[in-house]
Order: sequence, then C-alpha cells, then structure tokens
Amino acid sequence: MKFALAVRIPVLVFGTVLIISSLLAAYAQVAVNSPTLTKIEKDIESGKLSQTEKPLLDYVLSHPNDPKALELIGRLRLKQGRLDEALALYRKVLALDPQFTTAKVNYATGLLLTGQSDAAIQQLNGIDATRIKELITRLNLAQAHVFAGNCPAALSVIAALPATVRNTDALPMQAGCYLQLGKKDDLNALVPLAKKAVPLSPNAVMRFADVMISAGQVKTAEELLLSVLRAKPTNPTALKLLGKAEMLEKNFASAKQHLDRSAQLEPDSVEVIYLLAELENEQGHASAAITFLKRALQLVPNSPEILARLAMTAIKANQPSDAVEAAEKLIVLRPDDPDSLYILGAASLQSGDLQKAQTNLERFTALRPSDSRGCLALGLSFASQSDKIDAARNQLRHCLDIDPKNVEARYQLGLSYKAQGDTTQAIQFLETAVKDAPKYAAALRDLGSVYLQAGNESKARESLERSAAIDPNDAETHFQLSRLYNLIGEPILAKQHLDLFQKLKSGKSL
Repeated sequence: MKFALAVRIPVLVFGTVLIISSLLAAYAQVAVNSPTLTKIEKDIESGKLSQTEKPLLDYVLSHPNDPKALELIGRLRLKQGRLDEALALYRKVLALDPQFTTAKVNYATGLLLTGQSDAAIQQLNGIDATRIKELITRLNLAQAHVFAGNCPAALSVIAALPATVRNTDALPMQAGCYLQLGKKDDLNALVPLAKKAVPLSPNAVMRFADVMISAGQVKTAEELLLSVLRAKPTNPTALKLLGKAEMLEKNFASAKQHLDRSAQLEPDSVEVIYLLAELENEQGHASAAITFLKRALQLVPNSPEILARLAMTAIKANQPSDAVEAAEKLIVLRPDDPDSLYILGAASLQSGDLQKAQTNLERFTALRPSDSRGCLALGLSFASQSDKIDAARNQLRHCLDIDPKNVEARYQLGLSYKAQGDTTQAIQFLETAVKDAPKYAAALRDLGSVYLQAGNESKARESLERSAAIDPNDAETHFQLSRLYNLIGEPILAKQHLDLFQKLKSGKSL
C-alpha cells in the first residue's frame, strides 16, 4: 500500500545550548567558594569544556556537598548536551540550597531542552529577576524566558541590563523575541547594532545571525557571518551558521564546504553533524542523511529531535527497520507526545506491523482528531487489513470531512473499491483525485488500469500514457500499458512496454 506522509518535527534545540554556553565570562560576577572554582567557572563560560572537566571533578571529590561546585558540573553537562545528567545534578544542588538562583535558572533551561515546559515555566515563575546581581545569570534567565515563549518576561529582564550588555550579548534574545512577536521593524532596527558588535562580541553576533536565518533574512545573516569570519577565519560556529544559511538558499556546494570545515574544527559537534544530514536530505540523499543522523545519535543517544528526524528520514528512504528502531526509542522518551506517536505509527505501518501502527495512530488521532496526516495514516493501517475494509473507508471519508481536498484519502478510497472490483466507485474517487492533482502519476496509473478493467480502452490509454510521461520508472505503469496495447492490437508497443517493465523489475532504471 502506497502512502504519502509528513510530520512536523520539533525545532532542533542545540542552538539554545550554544546560546547559553557562549555568553561571555566577563559578565560572570558570581560569588564563588574558592579561587579554584572562580577559574573553572570562567573556563566553562569561555567554552573550555574538555580541559575544565578533570579539575572540576577532582574538586567535587574532595567537596561532595558543595552546591557551587555541583552547579558548575551541571552547567558543564548542560553545555555538553548531556541533559539527563545536568538535570540530576541540578536537583541535587537545589536540595542542598533551594535559594541558589543560578541553579534555578539553569535547571529550568535543562527542563526546557528536554521538553518539560510546564515544570520549567513553574521554575522560572518562582525567580525574582530584580534580586539577581550576576549579569550572566540575568542573561541566562532572559534566554530561558525566550525559549519558554515568554517574551514579555525576557524583554523585561533585558531592559534592566546595562546598555553595553543590551547592545551586545542581549541582541540575539531581543531579536528572538521580536521574531516571536512579529515585530519586524524592531527586529530590523537591531541590525546596525549587530554590525557594530562584531569586534566587541562576535559570539552574540553569530547568535543574532542565527535568528535572522530563522526570520528568513538570510542575506543579512550571511553578511554578519562573513564579517565575523574576516576577523576569525577558523571560527567553527560562524562556518556552521554560514553553511546553514547557504543551504536554505540551495547553494549546496558552498554549504557543504563550510559545514565540512566546521566539522574538521569540531568533529564531535552534534549540530554540525545534524546540519550535514539536513544537507543530504535537501539534495534527496536520504541514505547519506541517515548515516550522519546515526553518528549524531552516538554522541547524544537520548536526543528526541535526532531520533524523530532519523525515523522520518528512514521512512522516506524506505528503511523501515531503522525507522521503527528510532521511533521506539523516541516513544520511550516521549510516551504521550502526539508527534512521537505518529512517527511510531507511520514507521510501524511501513514495516508491516499493522497492529502496532493502528494502536499508536489511534492514540494520535484521539489527541489530535482534526489532524489529516494522522487520519490518513490510520485509514491506511485499516486498509492494509483485509477484514477492516469498512473501517478503512469510514476513516478515509472522515479524512475528507477534515479536508475535502485530501487527494491521498480520495486516492486510497479509490484503491479500496478497485481491489474489490467496484469499478464505478473506484473511477469516481480516482477521477476526482486526478482532477485535484493532475500530475499524481500513481493515481493516473490506477485510474488507467480501472478504465481498462471497465473496458474503456481510450480513457485507459490517455491516463496510462500521462502516468508514464510523469514517472517513466514506474514498472507497473509499463505493465498496464503492455496489457492495453495488446488489447487494442498494437503488439510492437506492447512488447516495448513489456521489455521496460521487465527491465525496471530487475532493478534497472530507464
């Protein structure tokens, strides 16, 4: 059974980790317990993660209940993307010191990054920004509010910052809020400030450029990133973001060049590996994309975003075992998430596990009864079971109630009647599907075969020849054309198409 499915994948959250991890250490005025921790904190904030880990762990071994030291390990894990470990550490820190504001802010951020938005918002609502003295904590609080979607709170925190900070490190957060709020003029007004900030805070400028990419202002983003690269030609983040922007412009060769250079500088950057996967997907290379996604998953095995993307890419590549494996891991992490239920249902449908598909898709449609993609997938799971044809038709008609222009639902209804020899009903649904989607080759092919079954050779010929012109590599179309030409007395054409059918069935393309 053929089907066309799409899914809304949640936006990748690695960018938020990078935002938090690159705020300048110059603003870290936190009172610490010892000179050792002071230096460690500065190293963490400046991105020196690998060289910081051992001395920090050594310190904690001798001070196992020091909240500040434990908070720094949590911060380190947060920046490394090891979110489960970070959350566990922050829970311990807050048990030791419930009033530790920096820990509260970073704990909320970790909750947001793992999809626990309600708990994160509750945590953020309990923080009084006016009582925070440390600029780095105030910046992180503003960023957490942005990520939580509470821009008024974020902008309120930012408004109380010194002007030098507002016009540098806080620029990307303001931009993110203006984008969320649809304030295009306010967003554009920040561009001159971002250009001035290049020598002062290149990290902030790069984050600002990332927001501009999200806003669709790719040229502005590229201009800013090239300014950063002129000063720092080997900056891996600037190279990565430039590649991301170029990918959106379909400049794939240049995007690959910049992403490859970024990967050479940071071979274990999950975000760069993910972008390389997206680059392959954009070019139609699903199998190559899967290779990159699996590599990213080795670095962060519990990333819901990567698991979801891997599952959907594997479905696209017709690799059901990889799709189901990723989807089952995803559902463990997000058991009640509608998108995860849909992905597992779609993957199970493709793999032929119809009961698993039906179970998960029924749960999905219960949560999102008006979602046409879930409706269709559930209809397909019924249609694939010979004893559930009536349930399939009822479900597919429900899909048409949701969206009268749902071509795939109409096509599948036509196929259900075609399979039972009801040519009148099959023709009715397939003709409407073709009318709404004139270049739908499979629908044209099946309409042609039903015309042939009903004895209408002239209409069969028109539909089948149109199908072959759109998709010359579909073996079944050539088989039906061979049948047609034999019936109407054109043996030479019949043999030509039979030969094409046999060639395509053997795995060769035209």
